[in-house]
Amino acid sequence: VDKIIGFGKGMFTDEVTPIFVSRLDDVKRLIFSPKAEMSLAKYLLNYKDQKVAIVAKPCDSRAIATYLSEDLIKKENVKIIGIDGCPGIEDNTACDECDIRNAVISDYSAGDKMTEEEIMAELSESQDEIEEMSPAERLAYFQKEFERCTRCYACREACYVCYCEQCFTESNQPEWVGESVKLNDNFTYHLMRAMHMAGRCVNCGACEMACPEGIDVRALAAKMCKTAEELYDYKAGMDPEQKTLLSEYDVNDSEKGFMD
Repeated sequence: VDKIIGFGKGMFTDEVTPIFVSRLDDVKRLIFSPKAEMSLAKYLLNYKDQKVAIVAKPCDSRAIATYLSEDLIKKENVKIIGIDGCPGIEDNTACDECDIRNAVISDYSAGDKMTEEEIMAELSESQDEIEEMSPAERLAYFQKEFERCTRCYACREACYVCYCEQCFTESNQPEWVGESVKLNDNFTYHLMRAMHMAGRCVNCGACEMACPEGIDVRALAAKMCKTAEELYDYKAGMDPEQKTLLSEYDVNDSEKGFMD
């Protein structure tokens, strides 16, 4: 390969950051730890015509599988170094409910695979507090969260499925979202983005980790993931051959609506 996309310590700090290795001598800089918070998959879109290798956490491997299913990248150009037995990432709430701890697609592996029993044991105490709220409590919760949003779009830039050449937020014919930072426009942005991610989000938590305001950005997308699995037995990015949820119709799918 011409380049390895992975994790390493920063040149001047001990923070774990993305690094791009193009010299054999620099391979020793590659590391992995619970501080490896960034999702690397989106970088592949910048190197479509190069032979690259990439270090992939289980959620990143699912993102890569999605790219392959959507024909955004070519498998012959990518070597995947999958992380098995992912310990979870510090301060990433998505890891508290993640039941995919081994890479779903890889050419090489690092780490020891976790069994289903080991994964379920770690998830036994996880709770979804938002699901337990009443509709009124849930609305108040999101109002409080989205009031802090400055619409810096860090969540969009960190998200592997946000790769449109022009985002709906930048459209002025029609204008979906106003330029000013108001609660109603913030709601519109987050709700529309969540709908765009239905059946495509792998619940990696990159959006929430990137948010400078610490907003619970992931909650809406996580609900979409849960609904897709409950109604259609569907998880995004589990197989590079699988079709995206909204591109396939099955007469056996649930008829339940999202308002039911």
